[in-house]
Amino acid sequence: MFCRLCGTNKGQRIRAKYVFGGTQEHKFYECKKCGVIYLYPYLTEEEETRFYKMEFEKFMATRVGDHRDWSNAQKHIATNQDQVQRRMKYLQNYIDAKIGGNLLEIGCSSGFMLEAFRQKGFKCFGVEPSGEFLEFLHKNNFNAYENLDDLISNNLELKFDVITHFFVFEHIADPYVFLTKTYSLLKDDGIIIAEIPSSTDALTSLYNIPAFEKFYWSIAHHYYYNPISIAYLMDRLGFKYEIIPEQRYDLSNHITWLMDGKPGGQSRFCEFSKQTIKSYADDLKKSWKCDTLILVIYKGKNKCQK
Repeated sequence: MFCRLCGTNKGQRIRAKYVFGGTQEHKFYECKKCGVIYLYPYLTEEEETRFYKMEFEKFMATRVGDHRDWSNAQKHIATNQDQVQRRMKYLQNYIDAKIGGNLLEIGCSSGFMLEAFRQKGFKCFGVEPSGEFLEFLHKNNFNAYENLDDLISNNLELKFDVITHFFVFEHIADPYVFLTKTYSLLKDDGIIIAEIPSSTDALTSLYNIPAFEKFYWSIAHHYYYNPISIAYLMDRLGFKYEIIPEQRYDLSNHITWLMDGKPGGQSRFCEFSKQTIKSYADDLKKSWKCDTLILVIYKGKNKCQK
């Protein structure tokens, strides 16, 4: 077995034998050299196109708790406003100086983040392979395209001040091609900001929760990254970058997994103080046992912060 990210055939081990949405043939392997966890065998390009265009919303509906709704675009927007608020708290430090410029979100789904960016004053563009969401975006006057190549071919001279993608990178089959292409779309002082699930999530790296193991490893994901594997990838590409730990799911969600073995439970236990909840999240971030990594890629004269 050869690692799909670094190419070595040494130090490969099975990390997960059960893949949600897959078959007995599918497994996730971990590379000791670069730290990435990768799916093999993986979906073909044709299978992926069909999956994202026709099946993705139904698939996601089976993977979310009671605080998200994928049944239609309007409900998806309504149940993701907490994500808008969470993201804008840190995004403002990177994007406020670029308000009025061009912004691209890849994997923009219902457009709940695009709408927030539009309200801030950005000229917004989106890429979304889902047929249902793409139709909704067009009805709401967004410049949205089914894939990145369509966007490029229709806007040959267009460059972006900001490119974002949230929980998209793990779905990308060839991260080198994807990052090189998106980097080329940046203006000279542009930035890419991404949220990526972390394979060092406490629910899989610290706690022993069999139900979570059968839930976490998804057929929709080509890779699961940690800070080491992201740094390996960035350094190979020669990019300036910053990796920031982030914790999206709270103490109540973790207790729900431990008690009930299922997703959901966000803010379920009101008996905990705000300080207790914050301290738990802060400790997970400090130890890199957090569920999310924020990756910022800088172009031009911006400084590199690892």
